[in-house]
Amino acid sequence: MKIEVRKIDEKELIIKVFGETHTIGNLLAKSALKHPNVKLAAYSIEHPLEEAFILRIITDGSKSVVHVLREVIKNLTDLSDRAIEKFREIAEASLSTSA
Repeated sequence: MKIEVRKIDEKELIIKVFGETHTIGNLLAKSALKHPNVKLAAYSIEHPLEEAFILRIITDGSKSVVHVLREVIKNLTDLSDRAIEKFREIAEASLSTSA
């Protein structure tokens, strides 16, 4: 994954992420919208044949946009870890009841 910073200041971040498309772009944008300091979060695809998306986040300025993005990614990582653990529990329970 390659990331190109298009704009960054205290309140706004625009990055282009290469090697990913709608799945990660939408996940990041929707998750950022849930953050209490985010005023706007969206992603777009510049060209349908290019595997890349543009992510734009605007905050209220009470936290730096980089800090907010780190929190969003950390929350997604924690959610993924919890989901993996839950699936593992379900698989183990299923295997023990079928034996």
